[in-house]
Amino acid sequence: MKKIVVIGVLVAVLAVLLVNCFAVVPVGSTGILLTLGRVQEGSTISEGLHLKLPFIQKIVSMDNRVRKLEMTTEAFSKDIQTITARLAVNYRLRPERSFSVYRTYRMDFEQDIIVPATHEALKSVCAQFTAEELISKRAESSDMMRDELDSKLRDMGIEITDFNIIDFDFSEEYINAVEAKQVAEQIKKKAAIENETAIAQAEREKQVAIKKAEADAEKLRIEAEARANAVKLAAEAEAFRLEAIGRNLTDATIRNTIAERWDGKLPTVMGSGAAGILDFSDLIDGKDDQQ
Repeated sequence: MKKIVVIGVLVAVLAVLLVNCFAVVPVGSTGILLTLGRVQEGSTISEGLHLKLPFIQKIVSMDNRVRKLEMTTEAFSKDIQTITARLAVNYRLRPERSFSVYRTYRMDFEQDIIVPATHEALKSVCAQFTAEELISKRAESSDMMRDELDSKLRDMGIEITDFNIIDFDFSEEYINAVEAKQVAEQIKKKAAIENETAIAQAEREKQVAIKKAEADAEKLRIEAEARANAVKLAAEAEAFRLEAIGRNLTDATIRNTIAERWDGKLPTVMGSGAAGILDFSDLIDGKDDQQ
């Protein structure tokens, strides 16, 4: 029984030793080799199965995949408004710098490096924009924060792959002021639209009046022209008639017309001028008495 117990203990010890002789670095990670808790210079280990001294050496895995950090922080805008922002930062450890990051910050690099740098980037960019511009130029300000944050962290071995502003929040006083401004702008726009509508209506009425006046004037012109043409045509017809009569008027026609229209009475006066006029009325009357 003692032999069996000893053998069992030896097997257990060997199994423990064997298990502790190997370590696995997961996919997408970089291994850091520690000897008695001390970081070995240049001891970066790639992913896979690795041999180590049991109980003396330890392999720490540093995840090099993209990780996401969400945080809420505050800053002041250019016009001294308090900005509360909820941010999402996607980052990853650069494999070739994993060793230096672990040696300096161990596993607390997110809180020790990324969070303070994000606070600083937000404050730096917000100070360049007014609160209203941070809303209207949200994409531009977000890109500026990402570039500034990446420039701060890249040399430390951390790469920013994406940066998003999830939400902006402002003080209640500023929100009320913005709402009041929007209401005033809406009232102003409404008044401008009503004014433009009134001007357009007046212009339409003016154009209608002008067109009506032009139509009335044209109507009068056409009527006057028609009357003038009618008088002209009547005069031309009368002239043509008189011309035709004149062409057909001869001495014989005149004598026949006089004869047809003579009432059988001789003229009582002959001659021309005051001295040359002879009055035959007495002679005619005397002749009639003798008869």
